[in-house]
Amino acid sequence: MSNVQIAELVYGATALLYLALTYIEGEKGGDQWPLHRVAGLVFCLFWPLLTVVFIHKFATSPSRPKFVFVDHALAIRSKPAARSPD
Repeated sequence: MSNVQIAELVYGATALLYLALTYIEGEKGGDQWPLHRVAGLVFCLFWPLLTVVFIHKFATSPSRPKFVFVDHALAIRSKPAARSPD
């Protein structure tokens, strides 16, 4: 297999995964096929490409975002009040 065929296989598998999850989500919501549900399934063909673009942009970005797990403004606490001895 060539590199292009491998890339197509990975892309197709990823798109199929997105399609399956979207289809299952739609089935849980009801049996109707409104326009937004059909559009969601069509957009599933583009999500793998967008995922690759986001990963590439993040990997080549000169400044990496800092992930903050704690808000430092809230983490600074005043000294607790003195407790009376028991």
